Amino acid sequence: MRKLRFLPLILIIPIIFCIKIYREFDVEKMRDEIEKRYSQVVLDDRDNIIGAYLNSEEQWQIKGVEIPPRLKLAVLNYEDRKFYSHNGVDYLAIVRAVKTNLLEKRRVGASTITMQGVKLYKRRERTYLSKIEEIIESYKLEKYLSKDEILELYLNNAPYGSNIVGYETASQLYFGKSAKNLTWAEGATLAVLPNSPGLIWIEKNRDKLLNKRDNLLKNMYERGVIDEKQYRLSIKEELPKERKYFNSLAPHLTRRLVNEYDNKIIKSTINSELQKNIERIAREYGDYLNNRGIKNTAIIVVDNHSGEVRSYVGSQNFYDFQRNGQVDGVVAQRSVGSVLKPFLYALSIDEGLITPKSKLLDVPLYFSNFNPQNANKKYQGLVEAREALKKSLNIPFVKLLDEYEYGVDKFFYFLKDVIDFPERDYSNYGLSLILGTKEMSVENIAKLYYGLSQYGEFKDLKYIRDDKKIEGRKLISKGASYLTLEAMQGVQRYGIDNLYLGRDGIAWKTGTSYGQRDAWAGGISPRWTVVVWCGNFTGEGNRNISGVVTAGQLLFKIFKVLPNENESFIKPNEELKKIKIDSETGYRLRYDVPSEEIDYPKDAKNLKVSPYYKKVFINSKGEEIDSRNEEFIESKEKIVLSYPIELLDYMARENISISNVRDEKIKIIYPLNNIKIFLPKDFEERKSLIVKVANPKNKKLYWYHNGKYIFSGRDRERAFDFLEGEHRLTLVSESGEVVEVKFYILRGK
Repeated sequence: MRKLRFLPLILIIPIIFCIKIYREFDVEKMRDEIEKRYSQVVLDDRDNIIGAYLNSEEQWQIKGVEIPPRLKLAVLNYEDRKFYSHNGVDYLAIVRAVKTNLLEKRRVGASTITMQGVKLYKRRERTYLSKIEEIIESYKLEKYLSKDEILELYLNNAPYGSNIVGYETASQLYFGKSAKNLTWAEGATLAVLPNSPGLIWIEKNRDKLLNKRDNLLKNMYERGVIDEKQYRLSIKEELPKERKYFNSLAPHLTRRLVNEYDNKIIKSTINSELQKNIERIAREYGDYLNNRGIKNTAIIVVDNHSGEVRSYVGSQNFYDFQRNGQVDGVVAQRSVGSVLKPFLYALSIDEGLITPKSKLLDVPLYFSNFNPQNANKKYQGLVEAREALKKSLNIPFVKLLDEYEYGVDKFFYFLKDVIDFPERDYSNYGLSLILGTKEMSVENIAKLYYGLSQYGEFKDLKYIRDDKKIEGRKLISKGASYLTLEAMQGVQRYGIDNLYLGRDGIAWKTGTSYGQRDAWAGGISPRWTVVVWCGNFTGEGNRNISGVVTAGQLLFKIFKVLPNENESFIKPNEELKKIKIDSETGYRLRYDVPSEEIDYPKDAKNLKVSPYYKKVFINSKGEEIDSRNEEFIESKEKIVLSYPIELLDYMARENISISNVRDEKIKIIYPLNNIKIFLPKDFEERKSLIVKVANPKNKKLYWYHNGKYIFSGRDRERAFDFLEGEHRLTLVSESGEVVEVKFYILRGK
């Protein structure tokens, strides 16, 4: 009787134990923790793996999203034929297993797929108590998850030998393909492996593995799962001979994406075939550059139809350790040279400052202490704006930036609107901003050029395939964008003539940074935007570095492998209007002078009138007079060209004649008024100040320093050893004209 008193207690304790196990088993926690186990993988635009990364346990475990039917049937026939009919436990199988274990002293399992899924989540010792826990937890799992979800959980966590986990991982590393493309024989191989993962060692146990696979195929045939033809063909298939490796394309980008996103499966926009071709070009061209002392390259290719990045090459070869191949040159900040000029050109059109035919000054000029020069140290005097862009002349664009409504600040904030860099102080750059003093990345420049391909609507580039719409900002009019693209086409640059033959539909621009440290090229076709950079990640310069030759060659090598759809830029006729300009200088027609009609953006500000035309009054002798002259009442109006003194002086120096030259003025070109000049000490002596004078008529000049006469002559340049402090320089011409400038000298020690 006393024993019977404890019977309820004996019965209650196991019940409590089972209830405790049931309650403590958290299915959602299980799913969350399993999710964390998966490796991160990056897919291309067709869902092929281009980058895979070990999980925290140093395992390859790629999450499969849809179990292929052939693998599913093979697993069910091998592991658990009653899977869809039982509630997580196969009692008859358990009874058979206990009988075998006890009577035959041979350990066999009776776990269902559900129980194996639980076992893979919690790795426990093989005891009867742990088996009870698995049974209880399996019941709960069946309550909260569907059969397909349970099967997916099991196959995604099943071991396949070594550090390979999950059916998708095994399919990729053993057969070199996605699981969705498995054959019957391959599906059967993966079905038998989780119970015998040691058999996958290719050099060993191949016969055992083959027998297990073929027996399963035979059983499937006998059960009518596969037909005779499928069976005969399947048993003829060979086992994999060696373990394969994941594809590794765009490694700089895949590493960047796995660091930026938590997703286990990241769907990129990269096109594998295009990426392979461009990586090959980068390696081959990188070897060519290396022989010339240039070690590194970076490339990005954008699909203009979608804004998606189709190719991303961070270096000439990611695995080139000697040349710092693991540095991502696409995001590295470098001096950009002249590649920003198209945007100042377009913005200036929208501001009404120029048309493509407007004449710009191209002579040596001083802007405070800034003395820019053209790359070839040659000048054209006056040059059409479109030609200045084609030839990448520095002087016209520095002058243009100086005039650009608010100057440097407005152009700076345009760049900031597009790229969103952290700097806020435009004064750190000055007019040299247009020559590349603001460091930017290949990615930044690609974003700018892609915006130009979209006719002035600037958006972020897409690296991830999703349905999110990227909002853009309209910063340049369609009309100005088209006129800029038009000017950038058909550029003839010595050294790469043969490369762009037949590629007339490409608008492109190159740039070389100061000190020949960086070579850039950006190209736009109706379908593609391509930006390339060549140089040294270490920052060292090289005389062989040239935007045109170095980067330009690479640019067109890439365009040659891009699909060419023979498209042309669409002229936005609805965004353009016809205006009249004067034929000589290319500005808004004001006077009765020869004119012509050109396209001009409808949304642009009114074009300014020519700065070179002026109205004068002529007496009976043909002399120019003003209102102080007694003959003024009887004088006649005349429209004449009045070019800046800097231009006239340059023309005179170069012995170039220019029509309608009437201005006989003189001008001190340098130093400018109220300028502060720092003169460092030279190695041997104090550095002199070179005073430059515009004197187109070569007049005799009388020089005065601080009111004291110092000398006379027809010199256009003269060196002075001025002391530190304030100075006043006065020049008087032989015709009585007076010019004066005040400046300050700061001496270095």
